[in-house]
Amino acid sequence: MPQWGNQDYKSAVFEQLAKGSGSDAQETDHFEHFSNFSAGAPRRDVEAGVGEALHPEAVSPDQMEPQLRDAASKIQPQERSEIAKDLLDELQQRGLAPSWLQKMLGLGSSDPRQASADDVAKLAEYSRQNHPEVFKRIMADKPFLVRWLSKPLVAALVGVIAGKLMNRAYDH
Repeated sequence: MPQWGNQDYKSAVFEQLAKGSGSDAQETDHFEHFSNFSAGAPRRDVEAGVGEALHPEAVSPDQMEPQLRDAASKIQPQERSEIAKDLLDELQQRGLAPSWLQKMLGLGSSDPRQASADDVAKLAEYSRQNHPEVFKRIMADKPFLVRWLSKPLVAALVGVIAGKLMNRAYDH
């Protein structure tokens, strides 16, 4: 794979995305593309990409919450705790008490160290629908959750971010 950020890399990513579903070995490349894009792209582009590609009008809650649950089940427990803590902290800064969120969302615990995959999915989906700025920021900060979403969702996200990079390159 060519070096991130240059035109050859962007072309290689678009070529891979155009191929669609592939073998399990290609899945690793797919996730690597997202990690590369999220780590190397300007923060505003990653947040904007999350906001556009994963917007509730683009992906329904009935589709997104199970995706988030599945992704949260694939990450390490400390990563789940990290995401839950960040979501709870951000929502608390907006006046939402963790105990209220626990009751309202049916969380197993308001303690992020005990967050299950279901708890992370519910918090993330609540944030996505009600506090999109929180969702975008946390997902941009914690790509280890986003990278385990389904291939079409990650491909859409990479496509939006790549499109922003390409547009900026052509604007200069």
